[in-house]
Parts: sequence; structure tokens; C-alpha cells
Amino acid sequence: MGGKFLRKMSKLDKLDAEIITLLQSDGRRPSVEMARLLNVAEGTIRKRIERLIGEQVIQISAWADPLKIGYQNYAVLMLRVDLQELDRAAEQIAKQPEIFFLGTCTGAYDLFVTACFHSLQHMHEFITQRLSRVAGIRKVSTSHVMRVVKRDYSFDVTLTEQVQPDRLVRARGKATSSSGRAPPAPKAVVSRGQRGRRPAMEVR
Repeated sequence: MGGKFLRKMSKLDKLDAEIITLLQSDGRRPSVEMARLLNVAEGTIRKRIERLIGEQVIQISAWADPLKIGYQNYAVLMLRVDLQELDRAAEQIAKQPEIFFLGTCTGAYDLFVTACFHSLQHMHEFITQRLSRVAGIRKVSTSHVMRVVKRDYSFDVTLTEQVQPDRLVRARGKATSSSGRAPPAPKAVVSRGQRGRRPAMEVR
């Protein structure tokens, strides 16, 4: 699959993790307050946030509950797609306004899609009039979400920065990084394997 779907893991240290955690609890939290809580300069907080946004580590925006702004149906769509069309199909489907999550996946299907619709008629129009025009789709399996039990977009942050020995400095008898923080342990990155090709578009 095309490399443009793979994001390079950003290097995150303890301060990055603390900033992300604070913003996840309150995205409107002022940088002055975070600087006071973390005992660093406000300018440092602003620069870190700008970098995290620029590297697409975080996004700061207002999230609206779709069920309270006119949408009635959550749906999960599992798509089987010809592998040579997978990237193009994913890009084309992702442009549809009803889609709020799309990812390639392993297993019996190739694309995992979640979407919101105003009605069953809206969903029917989406599948039969728009999704059906996407080249390469062989099968679509749909499922309705009957009740939302948990919806949370906060995650524990994994530290990825690895501090080399020559970057360590001594502070009050303890080894720390040049930023004044203890170096985190390295984390392993696991890659995915390839899938075989699967053989006309059916919906169930």
C-alpha cells in the first residue's frame, strides 16, 4: 500500500506527554496555566503545542455530538476491495462528509469505515448512489450501532524519545536529559504483514 497512509512516529518526551494529557482533559486550557502546572516557561508550552499540531500529533477543535445535531444513525461499514484499488478507494471514500473514521485493516475485509447518517434513506442513498461508484469495491457489510456505551478520544501517551548517553547532563547528582527530564525507556514498533488478494460488489 502507498506510503502516504503511513505516518512517521513523532518523538515525544515527558513534557510533550504532560501537555497532551492536560489538553485532552481540557482543550481550552490556557498555556499560562499549563506552564504554571508543569513549571516551565509559557513560551516553551506554546512552541511545544505548535510543534505537536504541525506534526499532526494533536488537533484542537470543537467536537460535536452527531446525535445532537441532526444525525440519527451510527453505522459501521466493512468493505472488501481489490488490493490494486485500495489506496484510491480509501482516498475517495474518505472525502465523503458522512465518514468520520476510515482505516485499512487485516482480516476478511480491507476497509473499516464508521459514518453518521440523518436517516436510513440517507444511508441507502450513500451506499447505492455514491459508494457504488467507487472502483474496486467487491463487498459491503453494514452494521448499525444501537447504543453508544463508550466514546472517548483520550489516550495514554507513549514516550518515544530515546536520549543518547552523550546527551545526558548531571543535575544534583542525578542523570537527566538536556531538557532537565529523565530519559524514557525505548518502545518497540510492530509492523503489519501483507494480505492476499480477494476476489462482485455485494451488500448485506
